[in-house]
Amino acid sequence: MGAPAPAPTMAAQPTAQTNATYQPAPMAPQQGFNVNQASAGALQGAIGGTQRAMQAPLQVGAYANPYTSAVIDRTQQDIERQRQMAMNTLGAQATAAGAFGGSRQGVAEGVMAGEYGRMAGDMAAQQRQQNYSQALQAAMADRQARLGAASQLGGLGQQAFQTGQTIQQNQLQQGLLQQGMQQALIDAAKGQYAGYTASPMQSLSAPLAALGATPVPQSTTQSQSPGLFNYLQLGASLCWVAREVYGEDDPKWLQFREWVIGYSPNWFYKAYSKYGEKVAKVVARMPALKLVIRPFMDAKRKAMGYK
Repeated sequence: MGAPAPAPTMAAQPTAQTNATYQPAPMAPQQGFNVNQASAGALQGAIGGTQRAMQAPLQVGAYANPYTSAVIDRTQQDIERQRQMAMNTLGAQATAAGAFGGSRQGVAEGVMAGEYGRMAGDMAAQQRQQNYSQALQAAMADRQARLGAASQLGGLGQQAFQTGQTIQQNQLQQGLLQQGMQQALIDAAKGQYAGYTASPMQSLSAPLAALGATPVPQSTTQSQSPGLFNYLQLGASLCWVAREVYGEDDPKWLQFREWVIGYSPNWFYKAYSKYGEKVAKVVARMPALKLVIRPFMDAKRKAMGYK
């Protein structure tokens, strides 16, 4: 039997995660976000951040390099080692000259020690000055960054406020549009109602115009209470128009006469009593008018419960 095949390693099986580019997850929208509250909060934060940046001390020490003391100590140690080496060289030279331990050697060592002391002091001062300058620049840069962040926060607050204003303006326009549509419906309903109330007048306009008479509508439509005089008056005229329209043998003309006496408006009752006989004669000569008048009469009869 041959040797078993080696198991595949993890490197030979690249996964989709190693080859795919990382995509950040989208930010979920906040629930109950209010642009007006956001703009007010951003404005307050911007004002507070600006005041702190302007009034608070710089705190330069917080930005100082913490390793400056170690660097200065290391430099001082190097200078001290150089001084000792120089002192040894000076002692060797004095020994070679036969002046070791003399006053001249002491003066030379004192001068050399002073020069190395000044060098060490100047070096330490320069390093501290450099550290302070860098810390000051870092503090000023941090203050500028904070001012920039406060300004950006104020800009975001202004943007949120403008967004709120735009939303309110759009809502106002939508409200005006809906109000206009409702007003148009109201006007259309008024027009339909006016047409319905004016239909009796329009139905009588053609026969009355043929007689040369125009009824004058009243401002109110009060119903008549049938009395003995009314029945006698219309009974004497026998409701000529209704008899002509329906025929003398059809009881519908009596039903319409009942509406005229008891329920018709004042102006209609007066006009019908005055011009009814003349209109009936016109209808008799022009039978086509029955097609115009009869629907009106049928509607009034049915309104009282007749079929």
